Amino acid sequence: MFNIERFASILNVPGVDQYILVDRTAKIFAHAITDPKKMAEIVSICGVNSHIIGKTNFRYLIISRKKHNNFFIFPVGKYHLGVIKQENIDNSLLAENVIRFLKDFLNRKHR
Repeated sequence: MFNIERFASILNVPGVDQYILVDRTAKIFAHAITDPKKMAEIVSICGVNSHIIGKTNFRYLIISRKKHNNFFIFPVGKYHLGVIKQENIDNSLLAENVIRFLKDFLNRKHR
């Protein structure tokens, strides 16, 4: 299990505006997001379906939104992370920043 308090430091990752961490059943483990119940369902459904389509190559999914605060979904072991990006950052840069955070976080977890 994650250290949820430490996981909240994802808000310090450049470009992350809001986040939610859920399992496959949409159970919320951590969040700092508007309307968490609705977002948990979206992240869970999209994450599971993206994993089925992409199998082991699923790195992230982007849902484009009108206001350019796009929504990202990342696999995190048996969980899925939803991130709403800040408007002033490039999609690929945010994805790199979050993936780097997740790798560092998971490496520290196993030490």
